[in-house]
Amino acid sequence: MQSDLHERCLRLARLIADQLANQQLENGDFPQHSFYAKAYAVALWQNLGDDHYTAKIRAAVNALKTEIQDQRYHREFIEYALENCPEINAETRNAILRNAPYQSPNVANWHILAMRIRQSGSWRDKLRAKLDWLYTRTRFWRAPVFMDRPGCFSAQYHAFCTALLTDSPMPAQRKIAAKATDLIARLCATTGIPNLVGRGAGQSFGATTALYALLKHGYRAEAEAILFRLEQTLLQTETLSLNLLAPNPLPDDPGPDNPQTPGWYSYNRHYDYLAFTGFWLLRAAIDSSPEHAPTIRANADFLLIHAPHHYHARMCLRGKSSYDITTAPVLITNGHVFLPPTGGEEDFSSLYGPASLPLPAFAGQQACSTFTSGTISDSTAKITFRLAGRRGQRDITFNENEIVIHDQVDTDSRSNLHLFRLLVPAGLAFEKPGSNRIDFPDLNLHLIADHPLHITDDGLFAVTGPVRTIFVPNQSTATLRIVWSPS
Repeated sequence: MQSDLHERCLRLARLIADQLANQQLENGDFPQHSFYAKAYAVALWQNLGDDHYTAKIRAAVNALKTEIQDQRYHREFIEYALENCPEINAETRNAILRNAPYQSPNVANWHILAMRIRQSGSWRDKLRAKLDWLYTRTRFWRAPVFMDRPGCFSAQYHAFCTALLTDSPMPAQRKIAAKATDLIARLCATTGIPNLVGRGAGQSFGATTALYALLKHGYRAEAEAILFRLEQTLLQTETLSLNLLAPNPLPDDPGPDNPQTPGWYSYNRHYDYLAFTGFWLLRAAIDSSPEHAPTIRANADFLLIHAPHHYHARMCLRGKSSYDITTAPVLITNGHVFLPPTGGEEDFSSLYGPASLPLPAFAGQQACSTFTSGTISDSTAKITFRLAGRRGQRDITFNENEIVIHDQVDTDSRSNLHLFRLLVPAGLAFEKPGSNRIDFPDLNLHLIADHPLHITDDGLFAVTGPVRTIFVPNQSTATLRIVWSPS
């Protein structure tokens, strides 16, 4: 089985390498703007060792040497790729990087990336790497998780940090990577989606780095589930979509405000992620891994991971932005995403806004809730929020065959108050056999409320694309049950 997984990773890496080669322009660049695609394409092509990539490599290297090094130049990502190019010597590497500074944004993965580069440098670089690690341990490591930003978690960037440390020359860092991989295995299980919560939910960047870490630590079943989803996406779209939860053909103008590319952020680039993914797939194909996985035991107090027979539920109740926090569970059942990750780019024009957060709202006043706090205890999540100056609370209990959600808003003005506001993919077929019930026959589940239940198309989006909104109107308190029928 292990050799089969490696062979499948290699096959995908070759398909991506050929696609990059076929789409490369004469000047060595790619058809759409990218930050580090050329460097990872060179690393992928050189490590495959096929002569027919030689001209492509030469063109990409020449383009890298003349690239404008402005404030957006991704020095850390480019240098890491170059460090993994077997035929790039120091002279060529220096000609490419020149005097470009490190960006060093206040996120964990950039700091760990710079540290890993410095670990193979001069004695001064190695000393700086030790200081980098001290800073990272203090600011971002909260065992067993790497925080994306202080106080914020992203399963995607946790996976990337883990993959980077998996091959560290420092035994202590590899030990931490093993603990962090435990959490990836729990978050992923057999869904094939390791990055369901936090910034970058569902993107290929996190899927392939998670795949690499899982294979390196012997989690074969979890790795195979990711690999299968990658293969299915490639078959469906003839490329590897940046967002695996919305595998659409690539438009000419992708971005966070384009309905054809939901789940994108302003810094996302298709060719960056395509080359990056090919590179990590090749590493997964050629690196050895153990025969047996350790016991999965890692957890964090702000994460809920619940997976009985009928469903997989994931929640994160810590963060600062709408895409950090899951106020309704991300829910996968019968192989489908029923309640998708919500939120997204907030600093630039995007498909997302306050109404995209699945919490109660006053429809007429266009007043939406804001998350205040959340706690998790065993199989129960408790969330407090504010709505138009009023206090609200949501309790979610996860049982074996049902999920119970109770909403309450402290107000006497119930007109146009919509409770729950769960967002479900617009493509899911549903039936409404009664005023208090909505059925999703393909998923074998029912939504049953203690008050009339509505489902509408409000023009909202989640990471999976267009969604419908499910809500109870004109009540200040209500209970909703998501129930699975017996098979």
